[in-house]
Amino acid sequence: MEQGQLTERIHMILKKISESRQIPKSDIEFLLDWMKKEVRQRRLMHLLEIFSRVESDAKELPSVLTHAEALTLISPVKRYIHTVLGIEQEDEDLVLILSASFSTFSRYKSRVEKLGARPVFLQTLEEAVEYDYEDVPKAIIMDVELWPQFKERDIQSFVSKMRKLYVPLIVIGTNEHYRLAAYSYGFDDYWESWVPMEERLVRLGLHIEKSRLVSKALLVDELTGAFNRKYLKATFSRFISRLERSGESFAVALLDIDHFKQLNDTFGHSYGDDVLHRVSEEIRHAIRSSDELIRYGGEEFLILLNVSDRAIVESVLERVRTRIEEMEFPYDHQVTVSIGYTRVCQTGYTLGEWCAYADEALYKAKRDGRNRVVRYTSAVREEKRIAYVTMSANTYTSLADRLPKEHRRYEVVYRPYEAYSCNDNIEMFVLDDARAQEARGTLSAVKEQRGKYSHILAVSKRTASELGAIYDDYADGEQDEVITRKIEQWLEKLPD
Repeated sequence: MEQGQLTERIHMILKKISESRQIPKSDIEFLLDWMKKEVRQRRLMHLLEIFSRVESDAKELPSVLTHAEALTLISPVKRYIHTVLGIEQEDEDLVLILSASFSTFSRYKSRVEKLGARPVFLQTLEEAVEYDYEDVPKAIIMDVELWPQFKERDIQSFVSKMRKLYVPLIVIGTNEHYRLAAYSYGFDDYWESWVPMEERLVRLGLHIEKSRLVSKALLVDELTGAFNRKYLKATFSRFISRLERSGESFAVALLDIDHFKQLNDTFGHSYGDDVLHRVSEEIRHAIRSSDELIRYGGEEFLILLNVSDRAIVESVLERVRTRIEEMEFPYDHQVTVSIGYTRVCQTGYTLGEWCAYADEALYKAKRDGRNRVVRYTSAVREEKRIAYVTMSANTYTSLADRLPKEHRRYEVVYRPYEAYSCNDNIEMFVLDDARAQEARGTLSAVKEQRGKYSHILAVSKRTASELGAIYDDYADGEQDEVITRKIEQWLEKLPD
């Protein structure tokens, strides 16, 4: 079978799984057999166990599967088809139709498609609860005939979950009693039997459009058109959930526009805003539809790459870097970007921790000359500098749980006064009253030798008075959080 015919058949099978009431098991077996060959060829051995388990489950099922059986069977591996193998998911808005009757789905299917949306049929509330909401629906239509099968709290729980995703909920109803119940649960619309189909479609179209506008207003950065950090948190959680289910890893990349501050200072902030907007557009064109682009802050963007293959990750990021380098801007000004990334291949770490790894790789890209892609490795971590903070044992004991242990490329080491070494170039001294007088002579020499990379913090006004002119700052009131913040501010000023 030629590649084009193969791809077409895969699309047809996936379409059946989403829309058909019955699916031949032979189609599922064909799909699984094809995927196993691809997994072996690409040496994605961590996925073999998943496919073997799905194949084993399929053997126990009849020759013709119900929609629910097919959806449940294929869900652990369906995402793999779209991401790793490059068969892109369709971009239409998703509309879920929940009904025990396939005839209800058939009645709405073609009409929903005319609205430019993709209908997916689910038969039970359990299917809806367990559905993978990585592709958030623009609307959900539920047949009220499903309600008697479930407890009131189950319906309320489902409604609550969908409202957090800002999904409009519509009920196909039969009488006044259900209409009042639907609105009390929190549903957005209720279609009684007498409401004509034309009106239902108009109302559905309005819900879809409203959902688009709400999503854009809440989750999209206005200047760049990229998603914002609120969207990042929810999306990262979905990626981690899939990693837990299937073992399929992904990548986190941080991208920073090189010399952006200089660009702003030279050409003005409106020019800088235009650069941010155009760079964001170029990134969206360069990444795949299954990847996610987030404005992380300032001139930094974060990309979630929905793929486990390292070669594909680096190919996508290199394409991003190259396309931006080739962009044309006024004044013959060239814009370049530095990119650092890390592969997320295990659970148990927070989003912040993975971003910190990508950030370390990003700073290495900048140290190595900018305009390049760097992967986080243990070697990158070993390049960290050490920033020493010298303080009394009593002060350290009081602050221990609050103190930062690392910052960008710096590992922060805390030590007592006795361990001070004149050979260390980056150091902060936190001085209390007991040490101020005896340390004054030594620290005067230190300040003269080191200049801006040393810093002397007095923990009170009294200590500052004892030190005279050599102290840099003091923590008013001796509050632990103030001292901690002063240390963090010093770390921020250290060179990259």
